Amino acid sequence: MNKLLKVLEDRKVLLESAYFNENDRNIPGHIHDIFVNGLPADFRLVGATTKMPDELPPALRSRCLEIFFSPLRQDNIRRIALNAVKKVDYKIDDRTLEEITKYAGNGREAVNIVQLAAGIAQMEDSKTITLEIIEKVVNNGRFSPRHEIKPQSQPQIGIVNGLAVYGPNSGTLLEVETTALPAKAGQGKWTVTGVVEEEEIGGGERRFTRKSMAKGAVENVLTVLKAFHSIDITDFDIHLNFPGGIPVDGPSAGISIATSIFSAVNKRPVDNLLAMTGEISVHGVVKPVGGVINKVEAARRAGIQRVMIPRENWLSMFASYPEMEVIPVGHLQEVLDRAFVEG
Repeated sequence: MNKLLKVLEDRKVLLESAYFNENDRNIPGHIHDIFVNGLPADFRLVGATTKMPDELPPALRSRCLEIFFSPLRQDNIRRIALNAVKKVDYKIDDRTLEEITKYAGNGREAVNIVQLAAGIAQMEDSKTITLEIIEKVVNNGRFSPRHEIKPQSQPQIGIVNGLAVYGPNSGTLLEVETTALPAKAGQGKWTVTGVVEEEEIGGGERRFTRKSMAKGAVENVLTVLKAFHSIDITDFDIHLNFPGGIPVDGPSAGISIATSIFSAVNKRPVDNLLAMTGEISVHGVVKPVGGVINKVEAARRAGIQRVMIPRENWLSMFASYPEMEVIPVGHLQEVLDRAFVEG
């Protein structure tokens, strides 16, 4: 690794040999020049890896332009599965093909499912891959369905579409739900489930654990609602939950949490075709977050019609989305003014 970095830095490579002696007059002049002055090495290094970025040496990463490939979408996996079926010259209907797409997390898994199903069909002396065969394959192979969250069919009280990023650059909808029950004055409690309690940061030999930023975001929200919206949390038993099996580990669900709690306390339904992302300060200011482009793309694929993002994350490209409105916001009040539907 050190030699590679040296070549990238100096743009030349120095050769080493136990048979070379700088004072040996029998060595041809051009060979002598190569070993003394090195060879030019002006090149571009192209590497592909499935490693996560923090697994690569920092010195190498700092000299590289990193390009992340998005994971395959369902229509991509469907096409791969269909091609695999055609390659083995079998028949399959659309319902069975959708079942493969539902359980295959990537192209390789789609091909493996098709191959196993074709083997079972051959044993049954059939040239058709049926739904029953696919169900047998996914059950025996312990495949899990793809995790894809869709918005609610109609506005709901306490349920908000948040946005999250998982992996290097994959966005997804993140459902936030809250129930608020009246309690005796000053005796209410709040519970949060589905968030990371503690997170480990740092790398190499220096690692330390701190309180989850998602947990801190909840506390910020409770402070803002009490200070600026006259909601005394101690008068309610509040349960905030993040369903779906994705543990939340960042602060970007701040405005989603605030909207969900506000909705549950005031019994106001939230627009089911609205999604939002943004950190919130204790003064109600919406702070910028990461992965906004991937989050907006995830909302578009899920059929969301409006997305609220922090004003500091606004990009001109968001104005060109024909089927969806991207709304920059700077304060929680702007979010609450747009989030609810009446009736």
